[in-house]
Amino acid sequence: MNDDWSQFEQTSEELWRSRALRFHEGNQALWLDALGVRDGMDVLEVGCGSGIFCHRIRQFMPGARVTGLDFDTGHIAYAQAKNAELGLDCQLVCGDATDLPFPGNSFDLCFSHTVMEHIPTVPFLAEQRRVLRPGGRIVAFSVRMGLSMPDVDGAEEEERALLRRLWQAAEGRSPRKNVGAYGAAESDYPKALETAGFRDVAVRFFAVEYCAPDSADTPPPLAREQIEVARLHCLASVTKSLRLAPGALTDAEVRRARDLINGRFDWRQDQYARGEKVWDLTARMVLAASGRKPEAIHS
Repeated sequence: MNDDWSQFEQTSEELWRSRALRFHEGNQALWLDALGVRDGMDVLEVGCGSGIFCHRIRQFMPGARVTGLDFDTGHIAYAQAKNAELGLDCQLVCGDATDLPFPGNSFDLCFSHTVMEHIPTVPFLAEQRRVLRPGGRIVAFSVRMGLSMPDVDGAEEEERALLRRLWQAAEGRSPRKNVGAYGAAESDYPKALETAGFRDVAVRFFAVEYCAPDSADTPPPLAREQIEVARLHCLASVTKSLRLAPGALTDAEVRRARDLINGRFDWRQDQYARGEKVWDLTARMVLAASGRKPEAIHS
């Protein structure tokens, strides 16, 4: 176990707040329907990150028993703190997705969200098949390309130049060499489930909007949070890149880059408050590949 992912790829706060935008009240029914989760189930999320999906399921399905597992110690510590803050009782465990620390036939539902792309497919699926009860359900979510705002959308050239220098200096230095190493075409997901021995394999797609602050049906608190999450991603990219390339910018340049980022998003919040429409939009297409462990297992 280590904290490389939360240090160099996605911070726990980034994961929590950005996924909260995907799994907000307006999108709740899409996720729950795709999961097929019901009260009374034993549910395992493999690669739970900061725990937002575990916590949302526990809140929406109070009779479900929810466990989250992640290799990253920083994410699990964050998820445990959120557990206490929200008064929930999700079980949160540090562990390896290819060697799950649970006995066989323990869960009714195993699911993952943008995890299968980073882990060897065969042991990843085999372990979930092992811990599922006969008839239990697996769901692998993969977030595909969609409508997106670039990290420097609306930035002045000075900010762009500083960020380019920083990102170029940090490129290739992350200790996480497996990021996206097992990415696959859409059709490969159901094929992999079939190869792993799952039955009744199905695929569905749904679109998730998680940034449209100028939309008339976006409540103001959610709209402001959408803008703030975009700010968070930009500021976090500076922090993570500096961990990898600490000498890429001078202290003065780092302060300047952060000031420019904050100034840009302060201005965006002012535009929103004035009712000035910008129509910055972010959405993703989600692939949900699902299957079931056979009721009778034959050797």
